[in-house]
Amino acid sequence: MINFGGVNLKLRIIILMLGMTTLMPGICFADDAADSTLLHRIWNYRRNFSQPVNGLQQNVYMRYSFSTERRNVLLFLVPTMYVLAKGDRDYIGESYCKLKFRDIYDYDQQRQVVCGTIPRNRTAMPAMLEYITPNLYNETLYPEHLLSPFHQTNRRCYRYQVNIAKGGLSVVHFRPRMNNTQLVSGSAVIDTETGRVQFVQFDGEFDMLRFQVTALMDKENLHTPLPEKCTSEATFKFLGNEIKASFTAVFNCPTTLPDSINNLKDRQLMEQLRPVPLTQDDLDIYNDYDSRRLQEQKADTVAVDSTQAGRHNWIKEIGWDLIGDNLINGHRSKSGPVAVRISPLLNPLYLGYSHSRGISYKARFGLRYSWNTHRFLTLNPQLGYNFKQEQFYYKVPLRMTYNPNRNGYAEIIWANGNHISNGVLTDDMKKKFGPDIDVPDYKDRYLHISNNVIGPDWMEITTGVIHHQRLSTNRRMMRELGMPDKFMSFGPLITLKFFPWKEGPTLTANFEHSFKNVLKSNLNYERWELDAVYKCDLKSLRYLNARVGSGFYTKRSSNYFVDFINFRDNNLPSDWEDEWSGQFQLLSSRMYNASNYYFRTHISYDSPLLILNRLPLAGRFIETERLYFSTLSIEHTKPYFELGYGFKNRLFSTGIFTSLLGTKIQDFECKFTIEIFRRW
Repeated sequence: MINFGGVNLKLRIIILMLGMTTLMPGICFADDAADSTLLHRIWNYRRNFSQPVNGLQQNVYMRYSFSTERRNVLLFLVPTMYVLAKGDRDYIGESYCKLKFRDIYDYDQQRQVVCGTIPRNRTAMPAMLEYITPNLYNETLYPEHLLSPFHQTNRRCYRYQVNIAKGGLSVVHFRPRMNNTQLVSGSAVIDTETGRVQFVQFDGEFDMLRFQVTALMDKENLHTPLPEKCTSEATFKFLGNEIKASFTAVFNCPTTLPDSINNLKDRQLMEQLRPVPLTQDDLDIYNDYDSRRLQEQKADTVAVDSTQAGRHNWIKEIGWDLIGDNLINGHRSKSGPVAVRISPLLNPLYLGYSHSRGISYKARFGLRYSWNTHRFLTLNPQLGYNFKQEQFYYKVPLRMTYNPNRNGYAEIIWANGNHISNGVLTDDMKKKFGPDIDVPDYKDRYLHISNNVIGPDWMEITTGVIHHQRLSTNRRMMRELGMPDKFMSFGPLITLKFFPWKEGPTLTANFEHSFKNVLKSNLNYERWELDAVYKCDLKSLRYLNARVGSGFYTKRSSNYFVDFINFRDNNLPSDWEDEWSGQFQLLSSRMYNASNYYFRTHISYDSPLLILNRLPLAGRFIETERLYFSTLSIEHTKPYFELGYGFKNRLFSTGIFTSLLGTKIQDFECKFTIEIFRRW
């Protein structure tokens, strides 16, 4: 039972009494004039009264508990759940934090005092943390998910029932017009005069969690969107495992601790700081934990001396935990100016599949060294492997940031690209040596050195040099046939990025020139590319993505392997946002560098309520759907088109694509990437 004390009891009585009036004559529905007036006051409250939280600092007490109803060995595969997959079935944790807000979703958290029964006070189920700060008056209750019933653009998604009461309060009940995972149902106590939400409770199901949130809004700072107290309870079910979790946060606590107190493990101090008492269930968890710890200490004392006991506990509790935990969970650590980030060794989020390119896997790492807040060095290597092509990919960017306010940095990138082929070379060899010849691909390795800075507020400038080395995968064969087995290029690269409109498209102009006979370069060319990218927010999690681009050569000494920057193949599929909207999915690799020019267009439309989402059962699981349309024009071929449909749910993203050359269907393919636990 969620408990906010006497205030909560009064609010519950108000909701109950007003709910009973629904059986009486004179009931008001949202279609009535008075009810519409109240709803508009709610929708306009943020504009008329609500104040931003940027710069606000608060002391916040958090309490979280976990109860394992059922578990099996598969729970070890869930990120951040390793600690719950073994050992005790009930855990509790507490923290006293200092939060510095930039936005209601974006804040710096300093954990000052911690305690609990979770080993080493590790974080479990961090996805629950965002549920303690619902942004009621925003389009979404939480970042990029769950449409808020208190925002006007979402009114078409909800049905409302309003009960006008005396004493200046009203109760609004809301429920979805359709069964959809992006919608919630519940009720709220509203200040009738201003439309301010004083108390709200809602429930829903999203991203493997069935949740219920209850929030009492701040009654001292009436115009802040932050709650005074918030409790979120959730049930997580996965392949026979069932975990119940409860998170409670109390904001604006009166005691301010010195900044020097950081991550202090002290339960006695927490007893003094705790603004709300523990429940009996919480006390039982602590008492059971203390009792078992005392018994274990006595057993270790009798069995072995203290040195042996310490070594045994280190191996058991830390050694194996570190190995098992980092197989599934990412690792982040910071010591002074050095911060390290390592992706899990077994990470399904970086697994992708397409019919033509097979299975691919990626891993990411991060290292940062900071001199101060304005000077830092980062190394963020990305590694990948395509099993069908048996090709290892790497990209190692070393960046020194010297002016973060102007995105000023110097960078060195060492990487390899996809194995590429060339249509012109293939055609020439088949004409010369016969149609049955197997033309090998070329490996591409490059070194890129650049400097980037925002000049005027509407323009970003990148200057540098780039060196490409393209080697045939069968150099001996190419030499025997008298064909080129190596192509190298070196020259300056300049990119100008324009963003003259705050919410308009981003325009990019790119120029590259390669000098022959410099650093063994055997290519001489000049290449220009123009690109425009625009993401239009259509409200209620609906987006229109558009990308238009063109490239051409003003000088070209060879028709072989002089490729473009913005128009190239990508054999390692990324997540939903990175690549699917602005790339071709079915285009043959030989068409990417077979032309002196290209014109391309990509358009996609995202919506949580499109086709499958309107079905009774599917809507519970499908988060977003997307439509794709792409076109391409290059020399010596007919216009090329791609059409696609895709959707994303809590487990995976999938897309179905078909291509046409002119009016003739060319290919059909399905792509797939893992999405499960991406927010965890």
